[in-house]
Amino acid sequence: MKTRIFLIIQVLLLTACAAPTTAIPATATQSPPPEPTIAPTDTLTPAPAEISDIPGFEGWSVLNGPAVDVTSEDNSLFLTLKHRALWFMNQRGVLAYKPVEGDFKITADVYTTKSSNSNQPPGGDGTVQLGGLMARNGTGGQENYVFIVVGDDGNGLSVETKNTTDSFSEYDGPAWDSANAQLRICRAGQIFHLYKRHIGSDELWALAASFERPDLPAGLQVGVNIYSDSTPDLRVRYANMQIETIASASDCEMD
Repeated sequence: MKTRIFLIIQVLLLTACAAPTTAIPATATQSPPPEPTIAPTDTLTPAPAEISDIPGFEGWSVLNGPAVDVTSEDNSLFLTLKHRALWFMNQRGVLAYKPVEGDFKITADVYTTKSSNSNQPPGGDGTVQLGGLMARNGTGGQENYVFIVVGDDGNGLSVETKNTTDSFSEYDGPAWDSANAQLRICRAGQIFHLYKRHIGSDELWALAASFERPDLPAGLQVGVNIYSDSTPDLRVRYANMQIETIASASDCEMD
């Protein structure tokens, strides 16, 4: 009898060992998927759209086009700023430009007014409202450019110069007795000379600033800019604009 019970117990043990086991799903041991990575938004330098095909300015493009209304009439270019857009450090204003290679000079008569009242100079309320001439490295990355502008720099009417290297801006804005000026940028090798004088005068060119920029490539975006650090009330007319090739630095002050 004991032998029979022992055999039955052995059979039961063997049957239990042979029973199939239930597999645990692999997903039960996996970690949850990681949170998606969202790239940070750069509110200072949004990717600007570029527009072109400006009547009378074929071959020109506009950087940060959504911030500006662009028109042309009688060989003059008109820019009316619609939104805050600032050329400072890594921030980008508006630039209407054409590609230029090598040594050059760009000259224009620059007239600035309020867009709300064309009989009034811009600013007067502590805001920056400026426009003028610019030469910029457009290859991307950090901001690198020089420019000369006229209008209100927040402290009154001024002709301001600015030199920005790797998104670091240095500027100077001495007072000017008008909302308008004839401006010029002249590149001779590594040196950029920036000039000003009153429109329609017999004045000699006054040197506003010179910047040595060996980092800037031969090919630049050259043209006219406009910007404000606040809600804009600014319209700029650029008349009698010329971009010319120069042979030497002595051509910079020649009419």
